[in-house]
Amino acid sequence: MSKGLGSKIEKITKATGIKAVVDKVSEVTGKPCGCNERKKTLDELYPSKGYLKPSEYEYVKEFFERYNGSKLETYEERNMLLAIYNRTNMKNQKPTSCTSCLRGIVENLRNKLKEYETA
Repeated sequence: MSKGLGSKIEKITKATGIKAVVDKVSEVTGKPCGCNERKKTLDELYPSKGYLKPSEYEYVKEFFERYNGSKLETYEERNMLLAIYNRTNMKNQKPTSCTSCLRGIVENLRNKLKEYETA
């Protein structure tokens, strides 16, 4: 499964040999091809169903680096995680203070983070 449109295009260009040609031309001319930036932009604009966007990945990754496992720090943090959860799961979960509900959302996003990192 690809993270988004950019990752899909990258797979196609590698499989067809286009990527190797582009890399060689880039090497010879000394001009970067911009493939990685283009890939990231397209993945951000057109993520695959259920996958994090690159910006969401960065937010969730940073969240888990500081998350102590007990509670969310701010309402803004809760709302951002909820927005990411709703988009990636095609849900319309409303903001809540229910600890078990929030725990489920956090665990779902932990799984999304792992999926993103292994894709």
